[in-house]
Amino acid sequence: MPRKQKEPTVVTLGWRDENYGSVYAASAFRVLDHEPYMSETAYGKMARQFRKNGFQINHTRAAWVAENPKPGYLTKLVSDLEALGLVLKHEGNLPEELRKAAQERADEPTPEESAPFTM
Repeated sequence: MPRKQKEPTVVTLGWRDENYGSVYAASAFRVLDHEPYMSETAYGKMARQFRKNGFQINHTRAAWVAENPKPGYLTKLVSDLEALGLVLKHEGNLPEELRKAAQERADEPTPEESAPFTM
């Protein structure tokens, strides 16, 4: 019997404006949902990517926060998470860098659209 193909995990990141108080020039998000439910090992791999890309958990704000990040860090975070096989959904106050990248991706033709028409 053939093995059932693993369904990709969809992770929803809720982006937030956490620039108040002692935090400034920051990007922040919360992991709102992941479906199907991730094992602790899989969640740990995802959290390692957050840390690798400059985010630290802020327990007071219950969010992953990156203060004074380097340019391009958000697109790198997204590509690193997608390399783990995750499908990302974004909600909330999306940072400008991600908004531009999402728009550029939407403008690219899909493989089906770019294939020549034949009969």
